[in-house]
Amino acid sequence: MLAIHWTPVANTKRILRTGITKSKKGLYCFPLTGNKTIDRWWVNFFNVVRARKKYNGIVFRISKKDLPAYFGHWIGATSRDTFNKPILSVKELRDEYSDNLLFRVAERLVFEQEIPTTSELAYQLVEVAKQQIRGDEKAKKLLHDLSIKTFALEDIQIVLSNSISPDRIVKVISDGTDTGRVRRRKKREREV
Repeated sequence: MLAIHWTPVANTKRILRTGITKSKKGLYCFPLTGNKTIDRWWVNFFNVVRARKKYNGIVFRISKKDLPAYFGHWIGATSRDTFNKPILSVKELRDEYSDNLLFRVAERLVFEQEIPTTSELAYQLVEVAKQQIRGDEKAKKLLHDLSIKTFALEDIQIVLSNSISPDRIVKVISDGTDTGRVRRRKKREREV
């Protein structure tokens, strides 16, 4: 499973040399979805809450040595003590991620079909979504619906228990739309 850790641009060289160091509370990251809008949600959030800075996303693969991990909504979950349970395998982490998305798909299915929601159904929404997706192409398309994905994943975080070594970094995503090469060229042109 790939994850992304957003950091100020000034930290990028050090991270590429020494790796991503966890804080006392853990290493905060986000599941990489491959959708720019969702993956950059945290950068936009940081720029609203903090002073506007440039951030780079450090993409890395989560492995067993990073666990236990904690997965959940960022509000109120600033330490390991506030998460429900530790996640002890990468498969379990992947399942948490997909169940979170499936829960939102099921909510949409229930809403569109105006199925009365009972407390028993509310607990089984993930199973309802899995069954519906197996037999319905329209429901399967909801898994890729941007509004559902955004709602389900925009403020979810993963907190890992260990630092990430530099050899496990897959790539760096710049905050802007320009690549590093284009930004350097523009900077040189401004200086001339």
